[in-house]
Amino acid sequence: MAVRTLDHVNIRTADVPGTAAFFRDVLGLRAETAPGAGSIDQGCWIHDPDGRAIVHIGPVDAAYPSDDALPFTPARGSGAVHHVALECDDLPAMVARLDAAGLAVVRKDYPPANLCQLFVEERNGIILELNFRLEAA
Repeated sequence: MAVRTLDHVNIRTADVPGTAAFFRDVLGLRAETAPGAGSIDQGCWIHDPDGRAIVHIGPVDAAYPSDDALPFTPARGSGAVHHVALECDDLPAMVARLDAAGLAVVRKDYPPANLCQLFVEERNGIILELNFRLEAA
């Protein structure tokens, strides 16, 4: 048995709607109220184009099944989770979206893997690595 793929990333934040807005408005992903939450302000799942909930966003004071054994302590930034990597397409469109949002972007090209990476920080300090496969020369 092996790990097959990333299921989801969970972000606990004091600003659920703001974090949801980043994924929805800047990255263009679908945001929906999380199961059991009354509204997106109380919990949000971000879906990829195939409908998979790849990012779960919840408030810092929400109860999670792991909290009894592993208590949660809110922190600013990406100390515990350094970054979240997402495979993307349409590099020019994404650059335009990030520019329109006024976000600082670091671009790193990695020719040995035919890869372009854009690094951007969302409003809670979590780094997103947006990966774009480039055509082989």
